[in-house]
Amino acid sequence: MSAGSIPTLELLTIPEVADLLRVSVPTVRRLQEQRRIPFTKIGGSVRFIRGDVVAYVQQERVESIG
Repeated sequence: MSAGSIPTLELLTIPEVADLLRVSVPTVRRLQEQRRIPFTKIGGSVRFIRGDVVAYVQQERVESIG
């Protein structure tokens, strides 16, 4: 990263997160309300950082037994 450059954050909406996780919009809203996935509010709108969503999926991963 060069001096003066700003890292790019990919912000996702609730429907975009639902599509990414292949779950319903109400499921994402429930995860957000339960504070299971980090989120931010921008101008009253809920947004998720893609990296936080990926980290959530990795954190919830269950290893196989065999």
